[in-house]
Amino acid sequence: MNSELKLFQRLASFPFLLIFLAFLFPLVNVSCSEKVVAEPNVYEFISGVTPETVLDEETSKAVNEMKEKDPRVKAFFEQPIKTSRAIIPVAVAVALAAACAFITPVGSLAMALAAFASLWVFIYNLSATIVRQHYDFLTVEPAVGAYCISFLLVIGIAMDLAVIIKNYRLNKQKQKEENTQDHHPSESK
Repeated sequence: MNSELKLFQRLASFPFLLIFLAFLFPLVNVSCSEKVVAEPNVYEFISGVTPETVLDEETSKAVNEMKEKDPRVKAFFEQPIKTSRAIIPVAVAVALAAACAFITPVGSLAMALAAFASLWVFIYNLSATIVRQHYDFLTVEPAVGAYCISFLLVIGIAMDLAVIIKNYRLNKQKQKEENTQDHHPSESK
């Protein structure tokens, strides 16, 4: 592998490293009656959030009033979100993709694809879990963080594929040149 391709391979880790900044953006919007009541990010999910901890001030006051009236609402807002720890494999896969980008683009590609799939499965399962817990008055939708993470993963995947394809072509060209020299040794002198 030539030095330019090695440099490009190392640069392929940057989209994965930028994802750790994108984890600060809201991953999902939790809304009630079309009003967004919570916008947790990945780091909040990893730390094990309860629904009440991610509410804004105005919504928190309204929730406190609702908790006094209905014990079911109180139970919901005080329990941890069951799928919140399921986002950890996404963060681990992104870290491994960034590390593998320095070593092998195939490993980085595999981890990036795993992170991409896991991210969207997590978002789907989060909304399904909320519905299963009979809180169908809440709507969970992907937020800007989910799209930003996905976009950076796609950029990283494309860069990994470019390195793999370019390396394959260089190896094929090198083999062709070696075969040509083996068949015509007098011409190479």
